Amino acid sequence: MVLEALVVERARAFVAAAAGSVGPVSEAGILPREGYTSARLWAFERAAIFGREWLCIGHVNEVPQPGDHLPMTVQDEPLLLVRDKEGAVRVLSGVCQHRGHPMVGGLSEHPLDAPALNAPLLVCPYHNWSYALDGSLVGAPDMRRTCPLPELRRRIRLPQIRSEIFHGLVFVNFDEAAASLAPRLAKLDAELRTIPLAELVPAQQHSQRGLRWNWKLHHENALEPYHTSFVHRNYHDAVPSSLTVFGAYEDGDCAVMRHTGFAAGEGGDLFEEGGVRRLPDMAGLSEAQRNRVTFVAVLPNLVMVIQPSLVTITMLDPTGPGTLDSRRLNLYPREVIEDAGYRAFADAQFERIKIIVGQDAATQIALQTAYKSRHVPKGTLAWLESSIPQLNQWVLDAYRRALQHSNPHPPPISQAA
Repeated sequence: MVLEALVVERARAFVAAAAGSVGPVSEAGILPREGYTSARLWAFERAAIFGREWLCIGHVNEVPQPGDHLPMTVQDEPLLLVRDKEGAVRVLSGVCQHRGHPMVGGLSEHPLDAPALNAPLLVCPYHNWSYALDGSLVGAPDMRRTCPLPELRRRIRLPQIRSEIFHGLVFVNFDEAAASLAPRLAKLDAELRTIPLAELVPAQQHSQRGLRWNWKLHHENALEPYHTSFVHRNYHDAVPSSLTVFGAYEDGDCAVMRHTGFAAGEGGDLFEEGGVRRLPDMAGLSEAQRNRVTFVAVLPNLVMVIQPSLVTITMLDPTGPGTLDSRRLNLYPREVIEDAGYRAFADAQFERIKIIVGQDAATQIALQTAYKSRHVPKGTLAWLESSIPQLNQWVLDAYRRALQHSNPHPPPISQAA
């Protein structure tokens, strides 16, 4: 489907109007308010960005055992994150190729925040068509009168979604022609070489639906520390904004990064309360990594917070110009999860994080509401908002890449194995 001409024209106008939102922080402003509120611009972004860019959907250790499969929906696409019987992690369409019923849904609905399911076969609950963990058709009851099973097996399988695994993080792309992700994450790759991200174990999970703000606002808030002394007073003091160093951003990068050091005597946990037992550092960290928290936006949908003791990933799934769903997951070394004392502290820490999340939600909802005003400013940024022009640059570059295509709408998902 070709995007409407009015949608494409609005996107071109937005790129032109946003020219002043990039460059040195002393000169840059914020994106025009339409970028957060316009239904037409969201229609463009959904096709041109979320239909063509790499989207993080989870971590390999959410499906640790052969037969594990985790159902989810990303941009209205039912997906299955699967570990097959050989141990390979793959992503399959979660839509049965008989009549289109979800492979997990209806009577077999999978609750939010529930762990992966496990079974030797993937079975549709509607008519019991079954598939192997590689997506190949295994069984189709009572089909012999219309089509023999061997014939069905030759031409029907669950479509496999293009995916890449980066340090244990699973990314998908609905565009088979998209360039590989890894070269665009070279700076993040260097940061993660001493962090055992692929070996970490998922623990607490917190999913939210219907959040009332734009996905770009979420990244801006996560990456700028200017607000932390005010919005998160007494909750963010361990990493004062004055100790922030912003990472360099270059054309083609897919991540925006900043580091914030710990205040003297604060130890190594962002949300630790005074006197509470802290978690051990992950093995292999550099001296710099043991003394800071790193905040990363892997655009367009992942926010990472890397602490010495754990990594938090938050995956965004926008549903409109001012709404999104999110899934937050904490990842720890296995020895922390298996130690009752450490696990109790980790659980208490996660509850403390939820307070921060709630404070951010209040400010994001307020911003989203105010951005409907005709009096939204062009913005005068502080040095502590140096990440915002970098985020804006990525967004505008993604717009330009899509506008170079005569049809920015992504192609159908490949049915290849």
